[in-house]
Amino acid sequence: MNADTPPLFRILLLAATPFEVEATVLWLRQRALEEVANLLKFGSVEIEVLFTGVGPAATAYVLGNRFASAPRPNMVLQAGVAGAYHRDVPLGTVVQVTSECFADLGAGSADGAFLSLGDIGLHPGQPFDLGEMLRLPPLATATPFPAVTGATVSQTTGTLRRREELLKRWPDAEVETMEGAPFFRACLDHGIPPVQIRAISNYVETRDKETWQMKEAIDALNIALQSLLAGFLQQPVD
Repeated sequence: MNADTPPLFRILLLAATPFEVEATVLWLRQRALEEVANLLKFGSVEIEVLFTGVGPAATAYVLGNRFASAPRPNMVLQAGVAGAYHRDVPLGTVVQVTSECFADLGAGSADGAFLSLGDIGLHPGQPFDLGEMLRLPPLATATPFPAVTGATVSQTTGTLRRREELLKRWPDAEVETMEGAPFFRACLDHGIPPVQIRAISNYVETRDKETWQMKEAIDALNIALQSLLAGFLQQPVD
C-alpha cells in the first residue's frame, strides 16, 4: 500500500432479512465505486452486506462463520425492526440498543415461572455482567438515536401474560428483538463494539398485526441508516 493511501475502513452491515434494509442497500449500490459480490467499495471505505436470517441461532451461526475469516471489520452495524414493551416509545421511532440479554434462555420452574441461566446457577460468564446483560463498552460508538435496553427472544411475545413474565425477570427491557443478543455476544467476544439500530414497528402485547406499522418503521429505519452511513462515505443523503 502506498504511504499516502488511507487505510481501508471496513463496515459490516447486518440485517436478519433483506426487506428490512433493501432501500439502503439500493442507495449504497447507486453510490459505490465498485461492487464485488456483497462488497460495496467507496474509496477508503468498504461496506459488506450480510443477511443472517431470523432468530438467535441463525445469527450466531452466520456471525461465527464470518468472524472466523479475514478481514476483520472496523465496525459492525446491525439494523432491523423491533417491538417496544412500553407505549411511551412511539411507533416508527429509531433507537440504538445499547444492552441486550437472552431473555427466554433458561428453565421453567415447577410453578411455571421463568428462570434464567443465572437463576439456576449457570451464569454464562464474560462478556455478560453479573445481571446476565451484554452491554456496549464505555466510549463505544454512539449514534444520535435514543439508547434503549433490548431483550432477545427465540419466539416473539404474543400475549400479555408472557410479556409480564419477561418483564418480571428483565424489568429494564424496553424493546424486543430476535437477533440482538447473539450479535452483541459475537462482537464483544471479538473486541468490536456492536452498533444495533432498530425502528419500532409494534408494541409487545396481545399479537395483532393489524396494529403494526411495519412499513413506517422500515422507512424510518432506512432513512436513519442512510444518514448514519453518509457520514462515513462523506456523501449527502438524497
